[in-house]
Amino acid sequence: MIDRVLTSLVAGAVLVAACASRSAAQEQLEIGATVGYYSPMGSFQPVQLYSTDLPRSPNSLSGTAFGGDLRLWFAPRVGLELAGSTIASSVGGGSTPNGVRPSVPARVTEGTAELLFRVTGDATRTRVWIGAGTAAIWHGGVAYRDFENAMSLGSVIGLGSAFRIRGGLNANIGVSTLIYILDIHGSTLSDTAVEERGTQSDMMLRTGVSYSWP
Repeated sequence: MIDRVLTSLVAGAVLVAACASRSAAQEQLEIGATVGYYSPMGSFQPVQLYSTDLPRSPNSLSGTAFGGDLRLWFAPRVGLELAGSTIASSVGGGSTPNGVRPSVPARVTEGTAELLFRVTGDATRTRVWIGAGTAAIWHGGVAYRDFENAMSLGSVIGLGSAFRIRGGLNANIGVSTLIYILDIHGSTLSDTAVEERGTQSDMMLRTGVSYSWP
């Protein structure tokens, strides 16, 4: 589901960029690859029934994040950014009445769309911007394989910076916070009414390189 959403957003941004570039020479398009670290800072509410396949706390889902981003500056200080990352981890496991269960793979995939405001700099110098917008977060992998409602929608705020290396090549760094309500519930193959709920505040640190036109 989230793959289709992100694909549609990226396709839409590329179309907007292509059309807009014909009408305003000041516009700039940037496409980049990112690597970073994802660290959920929220908490889970107490529930009646737990699953040994689910994380003990949101921070168990922390890990290296791989992704990409696309930015369109359609005014000297105003732009739009679409970004996405995926994070793999191992969660759950431990002692049970039936013996010791191993941990299982989990994956968090997140996509964001932010309106950006450039605080300082221009295309030839170090640039700093702030942003805010919407986020989609999907919990998957073996840990969440039996849940159909593992998609969450929320908000994102971020701070980013880029400096030109040479030509259109730039180095980037940024940090963002995703805020959303996690409400995963339903029946699994082995347990009934398993739940994972709570207000989440996920921190994402990203570094990477991008190429800009013009």
